[in-house]
Amino acid sequence: QRPDVPSSEDIKDPMSSGGLQKSKKSCYVLPMLYNMTSAQESEVLALEKKIQPQIPLYITAMDKTSVASGSLVFCKDYAVRYLLDQNRTIKLCQSGGSKTWDISLDMDTDDLYALSTGWLDFFRCNLLQEGDICVFEASKSKRGVALTFHPFKESHCPKSSEYTLSTKSPTRRVPKRDYFATNLTNLTDQQERKVKNKIKSIQSDIPIFLSVMRSSNCTRQSSLCFSVKYASKYLPHKDQNMRLRLPETKYKCKAALHIDTSTNLHKLLKGWGKFVNDNKLEIHDICLFQLMKNKKKLTMTVHIIRKGECS
Repeated sequence: QRPDVPSSEDIKDPMSSGGLQKSKKSCYVLPMLYNMTSAQESEVLALEKKIQPQIPLYITAMDKTSVASGSLVFCKDYAVRYLLDQNRTIKLCQSGGSKTWDISLDMDTDDLYALSTGWLDFFRCNLLQEGDICVFEASKSKRGVALTFHPFKESHCPKSSEYTLSTKSPTRRVPKRDYFATNLTNLTDQQERKVKNKIKSIQSDIPIFLSVMRSSNCTRQSSLCFSVKYASKYLPHKDQNMRLRLPETKYKCKAALHIDTSTNLHKLLKGWGKFVNDNKLEIHDICLFQLMKNKKKLTMTVHIIRKGECS
């Protein structure tokens, strides 16, 4: 959990300290400890009056992580209510502009926020930097969800001196998560118990990535996707080979890790099918990926929980 990201539980009145702030009209939200100038507040009010949005405006400020990774977080409450779409893709455009960008929304059921990726080209085209404030107008139609960016005349947003990105001083304590998983991963109670016991026995300092095998993962030509949140934090950001191994055996398999720079999506491609075939993976088998530390080459140990073990 990033300490600068608020959850829906943190939404408070403007006079309260910490958490998200809502305007009196509930038309926009602000990241905690960022302070808009009076001129920026006046500009927002003028924009609200001009466009009269049907959905509350979303206001955020660029931080160092967003600018570097091409990602942007949304309060989960806002994302679920206004941005969730069947395809989990958002069409992004600039007010008065013709160019569009496709944004991917990645949201797991146990997270307090939603991570959207694919922003890097948009940030560059609009010359956005750390500390710049952004105003987004959400809309829904039969074609899906769209976000319109409204640039400010004075975009830089001052932040409180109390603000910190350091994970050593979080604004709210969040329990350490056992694992990351792909979207819409739902485990049964038996699977959950089995997974937790296995993760406890692994004793990894780095969180485990969990993937439940689907038909798209279990053929010779298949691939495997890592969740954006896990990959952006723990995996490299350029294409390279990954070595897959099994615990307590000499087995090794090389797979190609490919990164889609537009969406920051990390996939195992060539070589993954061989791993599937060698280890006779089937639909509903669970793979726990343990990133190995202190290795010269990118290596993950894969712990397999067969579907029959959870029945």
